[in-house]
Amino acid sequence: MSEKRIPPAGKSDLPTPPSTRPYSANIGQWAGYTFAAHPVFATTSSHQHIEVVDLPAFGELGRAYRLDGRFMASLADAHICHECMVHPLLLAHGNARRVLILGGGDGGSAREALRHASVSEVVVAELDPQVPATILQHMPALANGAFDDPRTTLVIGDARDLVDAALARGERFDAVIFDLTEADGDAASLHDAPFFAKVRTLLGPRGGITLQLGAPWFEGLQVRRMLDALRSVFTFVRPMTAYVPLYGAQWALALASDSLDMRDIDALTAGTLPTGLNGLRHYAPSRHAVLFDISPELRAILGENMPARR
Repeated sequence: MSEKRIPPAGKSDLPTPPSTRPYSANIGQWAGYTFAAHPVFATTSSHQHIEVVDLPAFGELGRAYRLDGRFMASLADAHICHECMVHPLLLAHGNARRVLILGGGDGGSAREALRHASVSEVVVAELDPQVPATILQHMPALANGAFDDPRTTLVIGDARDLVDAALARGERFDAVIFDLTEADGDAASLHDAPFFAKVRTLLGPRGGITLQLGAPWFEGLQVRRMLDALRSVFTFVRPMTAYVPLYGAQWALALASDSLDMRDIDALTAGTLPTGLNGLRHYAPSRHAVLFDISPELRAILGENMPARR
């Protein structure tokens, strides 16, 4: 795989100085929410419309970006999903060396993976080169140098092609992080059982995957569909939930593996984290069990009483 240079971000067509206006986003088919925001930058790539805005509601950390009208991440709360997607999996593995991130063009998941001393390589497969270019220009704190780390390789292209090529070469990864857009659009085929089965073949011993599912209260059918697909492929499938302010809802994620039950991590019984994980803002050993503790009213939505593949 060849590393691609990140092109300069495109010129914004927004007026300066921008005025505050409403920015709305949907949560599933029947719900939505609105932020008042100052537009900062906007451009349309060959793949999508990209916007950067400042959200007064979040104060000094209110800078956020959107793809095709959906909020993706803000400096205030992006760490919630990134920490939940990366650290339980890598801690459960115990010695993860190679990490593959599908999507992840904002660098947040790569940043968290690189905190682990065992990690020697992080491959980020981003479809749109304009995403990392925009982030590095307008929100560099999100990646926090992840793309400059010599352990990181940014591959521009379709994640499906990268997975097929890696399989053909017989490559193996210890962790695969799905840091993609939601599963109801172009990324839908990356969230179904056939693709999960391909990724499962990429995993080395004790390997696992993590992905975002969506808002279970408002996207219950989509969330359950992905969980059922994961359960048809992997032995252990463990959903977790966290409230993400930028998404306006409680958010669900899932961790899946054939050998690791990431709900129970022996390494956390002492209540401490490796030195490289000091300063985490959301994930902590004391909160690990809570993240995986699905409330009774959500168990039916998430199908938590359904058996996994055996």
